[in-house]
Amino acid sequence: MRMSKLSAERLTAIGMIAVALIFLAQSIGWPGTSGAFPQFTEYMIILLALIMLARSFFTKDEKFEGEVRFDFSYTALKPVYVMAMAIIYAFAVFRIGFYVSSFIFYFLVTFMTGYRNFKVMAVVAAVLFPVMYVFFSIALGADLPEGILI
Repeated sequence: MRMSKLSAERLTAIGMIAVALIFLAQSIGWPGTSGAFPQFTEYMIILLALIMLARSFFTKDEKFEGEVRFDFSYTALKPVYVMAMAIIYAFAVFRIGFYVSSFIFYFLVTFMTGYRNFKVMAVVAAVLFPVMYVFFSIALGADLPEGILI
């Protein structure tokens, strides 16, 4: 598949506008001011995407010359895999609980991104998760999803 960088920029901007409009439509009608922040965010995304789209028609920047190189290697698709894991994590929070799914998500994503220093990962986990527990459960009294496990 061959696509110029300018066409890719335009397609990205149009895609951003479409997704922002979908999220904007979902947040309209929320009670009180609960939709204010999502709506503001979506309007800003639409504004930035329109600027991006307009720039693609008037730019003479050399970085937009040539064609897009499509790379389907693991390294190139790593952000997509991490986003997929984040979606799975969002569902897992309610199935197996916040703390257990967060623990698993931390190690999976850290490993997926290529970090292999297991001693540092263990030390970070040993500090991070007790701090999260104290902050969310004790200090804030947050009612976090428990699922089938903790």
